[in-house]
Amino acid sequence: MKIISINGKESNEFNLELNTEPKLEQAVFDAFRLRAARNPRLKDIAFSRPENSNLILHTDVSIASIKSQGLASLIEDLLTAAELVVARKCASTKRADRRRDNPKEMDIEAAGKKLGIPVI
Repeated sequence: MKIISINGKESNEFNLELNTEPKLEQAVFDAFRLRAARNPRLKDIAFSRPENSNLILHTDVSIASIKSQGLASLIEDLLTAAELVVARKCASTKRADRRRDNPKEMDIEAAGKKLGIPVI
């Protein structure tokens, strides 16, 4: 996930609204927030996500006083990691749903994978 811009109209010296591509989904934001909370570099920054799907950084001090070297890259890396976690969970849920709906098909596909033979 990339940070593509700062929404200057909605930002101030204590809050930055970041526009991301793709738009930030709630599940990705939740996974991101857990990772950000464990990162010592982000200990003085809080994050929120309003309904318009942008990421907002909140600080108690002026944004200009925060050590910002590499901050955008760090946030992007954490967002990307969060996206991957959500995608894996979604894929796992889909596989579980397919297994529940058609266990025979899933067993045949699993056998094909183990044997290295395609199922036609």
